[in-house]
Amino acid sequence: MKDRRRHVEDQAERRRHYRAGLEAGAVIHAAKLALRGRIVDLSLGGVRIRRLDDTAPCPAPGTAAMIELEIGDRGWVATDGRIHRCELGEVVIAFAPLAAEVEDLIEDEVLAAIEATRRPRMIVVDQQPDRRRRVADKLREAGCDSYEAATPLEAIDLMERPRSHIRGVAVAEHLTQTGGDEFCDFVAETNPGIKLALIAEALADGTVDAPMRRASRISDRIATVVPSEEDTMDISLRGFVDSISSRPPRG
Repeated sequence: MKDRRRHVEDQAERRRHYRAGLEAGAVIHAAKLALRGRIVDLSLGGVRIRRLDDTAPCPAPGTAAMIELEIGDRGWVATDGRIHRCELGEVVIAFAPLAAEVEDLIEDEVLAAIEATRRPRMIVVDQQPDRRRRVADKLREAGCDSYEAATPLEAIDLMERPRSHIRGVAVAEHLTQTGGDEFCDFVAETNPGIKLALIAEALADGTVDAPMRRASRISDRIATVVPSEEDTMDISLRGFVDSISSRPPRG
């Protein structure tokens, strides 16, 4: 019985120290200030927040704080804590004992984020259903959870869902609603941690229309033309997946 109780206590202590990188909103209320920021990483013990306004003064370590956090589907929740460290760029807060409901929400969010990093999540954006399905299936075979989007708007909706944790996006050269270049620009600006691959017919250095403009944001090219002597699509897809899987989680 004692061994069982100790095992449960050890599991609870390990869960307390689980820390996951997130990208969600936060507001810190301390010393008559309201500091807005984005969550960098979160655990049951505390949170690290990147400040959006680096002009306000830093509350001193030990200052009591109330923290509003954007937690998954629940939206915004509030809890108490104390400033552990405050710099112009970020704030680290140690939580006071959490209410059971808040503790459950944070634990669910952290565990979901950790699980998402074990099998990278990808989106394939292509208006051609056969090619889109083919690339998505190949990504699953290569060890990813892949989602399909026929338009950029569908892809944006997938990326903005709570707990989506998208690590990579494969984009066809030609899209409806907007061009592939414009969509890649949008993803690179709004989600700089997401890697981009271009779905092209061949593994060329560039294309006739824009050989260089894509270079700064497109990390890989996925060839969909498969010569009889070599499956270049498999090779290029696996290279893209390996480059994402080897990266540490954001935060």
